[in-house]
Amino acid sequence: MARVVVLLGPPGSGKSTVGAALGELGFRWREWEPVILERWGSREHFVEEKASALPWLHSEIRDWIDLDHSIAVIETTGLSDAPLLDTLERESMAFVVRLDVSEDEAMRRIAQRPSHRHLSDELEINRRVWRAFYAVVAPTRDVDAVVGTEVNSPTEIAALIAERTRPP
Repeated sequence: MARVVVLLGPPGSGKSTVGAALGELGFRWREWEPVILERWGSREHFVEEKASALPWLHSEIRDWIDLDHSIAVIETTGLSDAPLLDTLERESMAFVVRLDVSEDEAMRRIAQRPSHRHLSDELEINRRVWRAFYAVVAPTRDVDAVVGTEVNSPTEIAALIAERTRPP
């Protein structure tokens, strides 16, 4: 049985929105980007200190997952977090859901979302990450489900995940 739902997707795919919808269904949900920004001050500083910042972040996430036995929800692009995802999958803890979105729709969402809640609000940075996700992560990362966020609402996606991860 899954102890962690991993919402895997590019920027603008709806990971935070689906995570919040899962939180409303009783899953443990926490946004980590504000934690990163609080600890490291900026995306640039986090990236500069990546060698120590990523192990710190992964340790914080693992500690949070291990706090209790309810199903936790984390979000990631899978680019920098590949080692954490590998560990969760190796330990058979994760139910991985890839959230797909077109580049145009992702950029539209990013342009409209509230500022200073994510690692970057800059469209071109997010576009590069979106493209890297589909070039590097999507073709190689095994997932349990793929859901298009342009045709399914966050509530529908959360209900689907709950149906697939909660015991009968």
